[in-house]
Amino acid sequence: MEFFTYNYFVNQSSNSHIYQYLLVILALIIILLLILRRSKNKSRLKYRDLIILLSLLLVFLIGIQANDYQKGKAEKGNYSQMLFFLNAVSKKKLVDPETISVNYKYLKDEMVLKINNKYYQVNFNSDFTTFKLEETVLVNDESIKVTGK
Repeated sequence: MEFFTYNYFVNQSSNSHIYQYLLVILALIIILLLILRRSKNKSRLKYRDLIILLSLLLVFLIGIQANDYQKGKAEKGNYSQMLFFLNAVSKKKLVDPETISVNYKYLKDEMVLKINNKYYQVNFNSDFTTFKLEETVLVNDESIKVTGK
């Protein structure tokens, strides 16, 4: 079972796709250079295939970027909800939020919290505005992996 710490949610950044942005910009520059070279060259068919292939690559990369942007936007919303929840739990239990870890990356009914060395099952109401913590026992607490220390 994998648990995620408070710091894991704080440290998630949206700059992880910088290489894809650079690749799109590089493909755009190459296409522009080839178009300029083609317009100066007498042979009209010399760079046409290469321009078409690079244009298709660019469209493909832009599609990937749009998809990743949508995923990142949804994850950021989930992470901010989780941070808000973890702060609420830390105030209720009078503990530092950095001592809390959770077994899901998004709010989910019946997820498990680890606060110090105790485990709690979280029960939410239907619209996730209230919660109840019940102390629970894990069957095998030796298999726990904590991410984001």
